[in-house]
Amino acid sequence: MTGHVIHLNTTIDASPETIWGVLTDLPHTAEILSSVKSAELITDGEYDVGTTWREERNFFGHHGEEELHVIESEPPSRTLHETRLRHDRIRTAYLIERTADGTASRLLITATMDVSGRTKSELMRWNVLGRHSFESTRRMLIRDLEDIRIEAEKREGRPQEADKGKHRAS
Repeated sequence: MTGHVIHLNTTIDASPETIWGVLTDLPHTAEILSSVKSAELITDGEYDVGTTWREERNFFGHHGEEELHVIESEPPSRTLHETRLRHDRIRTAYLIERTADGTASRLLITATMDVSGRTKSELMRWNVLGRHSFESTRRMLIRDLEDIRIEAEKREGRPQEADKGKHRAS
């Protein structure tokens, strides 16, 4: 049972390869994403299926550690990672594609929360508090998109403008 699905996207003045480099720069995640307090790589080697890391995030009063696993990787265009929080499974997919005019790239994020492992009482609480969780997670992902945009454009030597990115949720 899906608890919520969040779709967001932004345009970044950078190549897909540069954006991919930002997304997969796990040792520097805490420096790139403002919502990540710390990140620790668990597996060795290049970013690929099976790569695992821990990160501690701060959002909507939650200061928790999560272990994330790469379950799909198609450089430099698509990756999917998964984490479990108690009974829930959260999957976050990133898709990078060139804009039609070829001058920039689009980064699309889809986050899906599966709550099918919850008990009936947990599902009842979800029905009451789920909207708050959705909005908090959505705001965090919007901030992540902005942080990724800033870092990718910085790596390509582009001038920085605060909140330049355009985000859309659906």
